Amino acid sequence: MSSPNPPSGPKPVPPNPKTDSGPKPLSAGAGSRPPAQASRPQGAELLAELVQAQRQSTQAMHEVRELRAKLSRRSHQMQVLQHVSEILAATSKGGQVVSVVLEVLVQEFRCPRAVVWTLEDGGSGYVPKEGAGLTRAQWSTLGLPAPNPFPDTPLVLFQSQWLDPPTGRATLAALRGPEGAPLYFIPFEHQLLLMGFLIMALPADRKVEDEELDSIAILQRQAAISLYNAWLFRDLSEQRDALQSQTLELERVNDALREADQLKSEFLALTSHELRTPLTGILGFTRLVMDGLYDDAEEMRSMLQDSYTSGQHLLGLLNDILDLAKIESGRLEVHCAPTSLAQLLDEMRPIAEAYPRKAGVELIWPDASAMPEVMVDPSRLKQVLLNLLSNALKFTKEGSVSVQVERQPGIIALRVVDTGIGVSPEGQARLFQKFAQAEGGHAREYGGTGLGLVICKHLMGMMGGTIGLSSEGTGKGSTLKITMPIA
Repeated sequence: MSSPNPPSGPKPVPPNPKTDSGPKPLSAGAGSRPPAQASRPQGAELLAELVQAQRQSTQAMHEVRELRAKLSRRSHQMQVLQHVSEILAATSKGGQVVSVVLEVLVQEFRCPRAVVWTLEDGGSGYVPKEGAGLTRAQWSTLGLPAPNPFPDTPLVLFQSQWLDPPTGRATLAALRGPEGAPLYFIPFEHQLLLMGFLIMALPADRKVEDEELDSIAILQRQAAISLYNAWLFRDLSEQRDALQSQTLELERVNDALREADQLKSEFLALTSHELRTPLTGILGFTRLVMDGLYDDAEEMRSMLQDSYTSGQHLLGLLNDILDLAKIESGRLEVHCAPTSLAQLLDEMRPIAEAYPRKAGVELIWPDASAMPEVMVDPSRLKQVLLNLLSNALKFTKEGSVSVQVERQPGIIALRVVDTGIGVSPEGQARLFQKFAQAEGGHAREYGGTGLGLVICKHLMGMMGGTIGLSSEGTGKGSTLKITMPIA
């Protein structure tokens, strides 16, 4: 039996182990795996690495965005701070400093309400200067004491911080608002002196970031220095104004002293003349009587009468000088008692009628019988009235001098009205000054020391009354009015 024919196709060629360059299969006994299963772990590792790299890239992108946003905010804050510093450096007014700082913080923090206080009233308290989110009537009443605005609450005054809810509960209620917003305290301290502070209400979920704290610290220092400079500038301005006022006052005092010195010189010259005149008369008439140079007893009596009159005049001048000295030393006394004005006027009438006066000048006397008693010193009131009447008769060349009495609520008014030379407005302004008269100069037609009205003014004031003069001008007469309390 013959074998079958072989196939006509090509015969398989057995592999040559020496020339094969491909990988050799591992034996099953050595734990070898098929090639497809060995490539799977390598792809998973590569995929994990890709995912990790993508995560890192995404995280880096987020960090870059955050850094860019932070840089943008920081740049904005620096621009704002630079702008604020330029404004604060250019102003010397505390009000402008407060307004700028408040506006910046309100805009940056978007706080609904805020108020700024500054140290005022000579350092005795903090006064609200500007507010936001509240009406002026609401924030202007929120005054706080100094140096600690919240004495009942432990508080670090020179450090920015959140205020505890009990702090300033009654005072800061309007600032907290109906929602009870938390309050953030920003002090403006310079050289351990709290120049002022700002308290702003922030939303409950609002946090103050670190970069914002840095910006606040910079703004605090700038505002504190500006407020301190404004305080110094205002203090210097006040001192300058006070110095100018004192300078003007000194100039006025110097002018018054020069005028007083001139008046005193005139007074001394006038007084020496006024004293010499009656003294010369006394000595002259006395000498004539002593030498017997008279014809009869009547002429001798007339000489003695003139000598007595001159002596009385001399005594009056000396009394005026002594009274003025007592007034200036505070030793002049009055003793007030209920006094009948009618009786006092009756006692004065013959004395007044004996005063020298121009021919034709009429002396008109009132009827004071219906007037109540007045509370005065009788002798001092006589002195005042006789001085007024003497002046009126001396300065009246024609017409009349009248005494008028009028009852008013609680007082009696007495007027001495004359038709004499009158007093100019300038003369009225200085008539009650020492050594002053209606007419000045050495060549005055009328004599007198110029002390009478000054003494009368002091006496009336000591008796609880008043004295005043009114005149329409030179040549139009004058009216001197005194008032006395009713007993």
